[in-house]
Amino acid sequence: MSLKRKIVEFSYFLASNEKYKKIKGAFYDLLENHRSPVKRYFDSFMIFLVLTTVFILIYETKNELPLWINIYEDIAISIFIFEWLGRLWTTSDFHIDIIENYEENELEQKRYTLWELIQPAVANKFRFIVSPLSIIDLLAILPSYRPLRVLRFLLIFRLLKVFRYTEEINYLFRVFIEKKYEFFTIFFIFLFLLFFASTTIYVFEGSGKNIKIDSFADAIYWSVITISTVGYGDITPVTPEGKFVTGFLIITGIVLISFVTSVITTSMSERLDYIKSSNTLYKISKLKNFVLICGYGRVAKMLAMELNVSHENIVIIDTEEERVEEAFANGFLALKADATKVDFLNELGIKKKVSKAVTLVGSDAINVSIILAIKSIDPDITIYSRVVEENAKNKIKIAGADEIIFPYESAALMAYEYLKKPVAIEAISRVVREYQEPVMDEVEIYEEFKVVGKSLTRIGIVSHNLKLLGVIRGSENDKFYFNPESENFILKAQDILVLMGKSSDIFRFKLNLQKG
Repeated sequence: MSLKRKIVEFSYFLASNEKYKKIKGAFYDLLENHRSPVKRYFDSFMIFLVLTTVFILIYETKNELPLWINIYEDIAISIFIFEWLGRLWTTSDFHIDIIENYEENELEQKRYTLWELIQPAVANKFRFIVSPLSIIDLLAILPSYRPLRVLRFLLIFRLLKVFRYTEEINYLFRVFIEKKYEFFTIFFIFLFLLFFASTTIYVFEGSGKNIKIDSFADAIYWSVITISTVGYGDITPVTPEGKFVTGFLIITGIVLISFVTSVITTSMSERLDYIKSSNTLYKISKLKNFVLICGYGRVAKMLAMELNVSHENIVIIDTEEERVEEAFANGFLALKADATKVDFLNELGIKKKVSKAVTLVGSDAINVSIILAIKSIDPDITIYSRVVEENAKNKIKIAGADEIIFPYESAALMAYEYLKKPVAIEAISRVVREYQEPVMDEVEIYEEFKVVGKSLTRIGIVSHNLKLLGVIRGSENDKFYFNPESENFILKAQDILVLMGKSSDIFRFKLNLQKG
């Protein structure tokens, strides 16, 4: 069997080996996955190692190191080496690159050499090796090799490793990469001003008129100090021309610095929003369970406040920045995101942490999309969904909503009863006066609920600050019982309670019914 064939077979073996995938996934979470809780602890440990080894370098400058410190440094360097090798391993899938290249060549029936087979995989690894962060890692490791002690000064690069382990600072520094064209323009202007000012001052004062400008290097030094508006005062112009150039350079320097500050401030402000979102995701990852609320309108605000009183963990998702900020101000974990995106919901970890979700967006189409996304991840999650238009009720039910928040259907039945019992209008008026923003909703009683067979007085309607307006009895062809006597009316499966009160109280009542 040829070496090429062995490499291909081994690649397929790795691709199908679950244990290998699990081990590599664990290393990826440790080294690269910023959402992994384990990585935070690993990063803190690595920062400690970096700082202590730098302090050892400082101490070593005038002191002889004891044996235990040398051993400690060797252990730290070994950890740095294994970390770099781990990143080299997880940065790409060598075997997947080989398989893809092999299958492409076989499909096109191309003849290929061993190098042509592994070249794409090697190229991906090489790109990591020559990346800036990899080079910083290597520069921090190599000087620790005893025969290379002459390169000990390169250990200062070890401090730059700290940026790898601090995601927030890392994202801020990416500003310089994203705005490279703006910074390149600024740098070009700076070089032009530097050369112009240095040449001018040297011509006017370098001929012996100013004893402090003896060479063109002195002129460059003066220009840098002046453009940056530092102005040490060790070199000052003595000729009228030199003073004019100085004034022009100071004003230009202020403008240039203002422009640089504006670019950096704007870019960092955008990055800070991302960092804020990242920190929120980290806090969510530490929750064991939470109620997911999609949309932060009037009803959602009331619901969130009531759930907060009940010590429920709440996560709010909305696409509008103002609503997210308001949720933050009210003390809730909130994210500006699209709850219809399955990848985002997976990142939240709803499969393991969410048992109940509420969709309160003002669009039936969006609510349907959110329900489908949640159910595709975990069909067992109980979903309460708002319905805006009556004709969308069936669509939302089919999508997977377990409970529907739609008061208008109950209102039609109530209107008929008002005609028969006008005295009921006064009762409803009292409810409206009692609650600042009352809503009417239906709560269906399922066979598995423990309240089946109990009277209305024993299911907690009053304790949840709700008013019972009537009961729709499904077992009697949807017969409507208006304001039934609580003590004598026994609940059956398929009954639908018509309640009025705060939407948050109705939601808590539904939760308690399911909990039993």
